[in-house]
Amino acid sequence: MAKTLTLSRRKWTRQTAAHLAARAGFGPTPSQLDHLEKLKPEEAVDQLLTYPAESTRNQAPEWFHKEAAVNRWPKGMDRKAFYALPGAEKKALQKEQRNQHRMNLETSRVWWMERMVNNPHPLEEKLTLFWHGHFATSVQKIKAPYPMLLQNLMLRERGRGAWADLILAVSKDPAMLVYLDNAKSSKRKPNENYARELMELFTLGEGNYTEEDIRNAARAFAGWSVNSQYWKYEERQRQVDVGLKVFMGDEGRLNGQDIISTITRQPEASDFLAERLWRFFASETPNKHAIADIRRSLKDSNYDLTTALRSLFTHEDFYHPSVIRKQIKSPIQLAVHLVRTLNATTPPGKLMVNACQQLGQKLFEPPSVKGWDGGAAWITASNLSLRYQLAGRLITSKGSFYPDTLLPDRSLTRTQVREVLFDRFYHSPLREKEQAAMDAYLAKYPPLAEWNRGVFIHVLKHLVQQPQFQLT
Repeated sequence: MAKTLTLSRRKWTRQTAAHLAARAGFGPTPSQLDHLEKLKPEEAVDQLLTYPAESTRNQAPEWFHKEAAVNRWPKGMDRKAFYALPGAEKKALQKEQRNQHRMNLETSRVWWMERMVNNPHPLEEKLTLFWHGHFATSVQKIKAPYPMLLQNLMLRERGRGAWADLILAVSKDPAMLVYLDNAKSSKRKPNENYARELMELFTLGEGNYTEEDIRNAARAFAGWSVNSQYWKYEERQRQVDVGLKVFMGDEGRLNGQDIISTITRQPEASDFLAERLWRFFASETPNKHAIADIRRSLKDSNYDLTTALRSLFTHEDFYHPSVIRKQIKSPIQLAVHLVRTLNATTPPGKLMVNACQQLGQKLFEPPSVKGWDGGAAWITASNLSLRYQLAGRLITSKGSFYPDTLLPDRSLTRTQVREVLFDRFYHSPLREKEQAAMDAYLAKYPPLAEWNRGVFIHVLKHLVQQPQFQLT
């Protein structure tokens, strides 16, 4: 067995520590970076991977716990009672429910955005965001925020455990069952949407299954549905297909769980997942050595996701110059990283949500079942200036930063100011040309001791409007 390339202690620097914090989270605060830098690489990775398994459900927005929010029909009615109402009353209740859904959805987006900023275990949120884009569903089709938040909590709770368990939970998730139409699938008319996407987009990749596999998998998932009154999984026994099926060489009265078990035994499954993890957390350019090591860690651990992430984050190639600061920040990464860099005491959650939406990333609303394209797609000629504007708006928002926490020592020279700010915003040394340009920019302002909030705002806007701040 080939030896996995792990990062040596001598290569662990402030820059590599910041890189880990940015990719396994959303960028470090200054105190967190100071702490990580003092650890050994494997200690830093273990700290990020180790967080309590306590449920987030009790911390969910208040509306999530109310019965009226759970019920699929207005005012806690059942379907029959609702449709028995006069037309005008029914329309009025539907309008009221839509308005409430919009408010609850907005509350949920702000809740999650603020968790990304404040959670002391940032990997929990970054991993949830990864799975949200991988197992993509959208509130546009679901039409209700409750199942979307329910799914979010499930992904957070299952996202670092056993791969097969996560796939099974997704397959029984109410939002997914509705989004890919499996809720209506029956033995007489099996719907193939979920079976196809399960293999093509979620587990194996295109070309690693047959049309017959899709048909038989769809039969196996028939009857997996959603309770018509509440957003809960239920198996409709009369719609279950108990007939013989052949799937990837397995034959029998296969059900959905059997299909998942067979899929995860395929060699293409570990290849697919290892590459997806690498592309999201490291680089869009595949690295065959790193991906092979991640794949091996998956197989050796019976597809334990924490083990795979540890293999990724300790891998020497994860810290290669071709990876560090070469990933374009998604709108969410851009906004959350900026707020964490500023050490904002009251993160402007609603403003962050609105900014990300304008830049093309709506939480609970990926554009398609493929999720977000990411990478170069995040920056276009038309939206680059908008990225600058929205970053500037976050800087000028109330409570976004306090000068004394950014540069507490007011006796620093201009060169020292530049070094402190570069370390804080870019976490890496810049070229002499870039340093000279910053020195020339700072020369326009008086010494640091005389800076007021307005000067700070101008300087911070200048920093975030540099091309290097668009990268992580």
